[in-house]
Amino acid sequence: MKKAKISIVIPVYNSSLNLKNLIDSLYLVLKDNFTTYEVVLVDDMSTDDSWNVISELSMTYNWIKAIRLRLNIGQHNAIQTGLYYTTGDLIVTMDDDGQNSSKDIILLVDKLEKQYEVCYADYPIKKHSILRKFFSSLNNLIVSFLFNKPYDLKLTSFRCFTSQIKNELLRNKSPSVYLDGLIISITRNITSVTVEHNERKYGKSNYTFIKLFSLWLQMFTGFSVKPLRLASILGIIFSLTSFLVTFWLVFFRSPSSDVPMGWTSIIVVVIFFGGIQLLALGLIGEYLGRTYLTVNNQSYNSIKEKINLKD
Repeated sequence: MKKAKISIVIPVYNSSLNLKNLIDSLYLVLKDNFTTYEVVLVDDMSTDDSWNVISELSMTYNWIKAIRLRLNIGQHNAIQTGLYYTTGDLIVTMDDDGQNSSKDIILLVDKLEKQYEVCYADYPIKKHSILRKFFSSLNNLIVSFLFNKPYDLKLTSFRCFTSQIKNELLRNKSPSVYLDGLIISITRNITSVTVEHNERKYGKSNYTFIKLFSLWLQMFTGFSVKPLRLASILGIIFSLTSFLVTFWLVFFRSPSSDVPMGWTSIIVVVIFFGGIQLLALGLIGEYLGRTYLTVNNQSYNSIKEKINLKD
């Protein structure tokens, strides 16, 4: 199989109406700027007609590789699956909804030709819902804290990186995949380029509150021990605080009260510190659960069907 200069990986979920226009726009950009190219479409168990559309496109264009998954595993895991089947020197990941402009691929690639290893698309204005924008801002803040990422570097799903970075990403064996966390842990040779974020023509975002929170929790506990260290620091602070509160209650608090002496302080302390303990135990449980799945080699994908791909 001839090696491609550039590989485009696109996770697909319920985007049957967007795919034809997306592939047409990609074809115009790729054929005019690259001698060899490929597009890997990963159908994340869509419930609409996406796989039939993908099959027709794959039969029409032999540079389209198609993968159909048995289970819905999420955007990052689906991209990770597609990376296994790329052959390009440069890898681009983008969404299936048409909000990423195909012509902007050239801007991302130009940055990598200036000795960068990763380039993210940066949107001045995101055409997302208020909830999605809020979680994006929160995610950027937390990632900056966990991974020492520059705050002004925005992480988006429209990104470009070298095949060497791809090979490092594929070394990850955890069933919990958060690509941006992996990328930042691999290299700091990262840049960004400003591009336009288009309106979505068909359908609506498939990211619900539950999915956004799940991705955030996966990022929060999957790639850094800082949350555990934070829990330990909070434990020390609250222990000292409880000692000071107890000292005040015993020696300085006025005994005159309609409430039985000690009842309020006991209830407040029990509820407060009980919540802190449950939070810490929850964090530990998340880490233990992810460790358990990784040690037991839990598979994060199961491929049902492939087109234009060899086993």
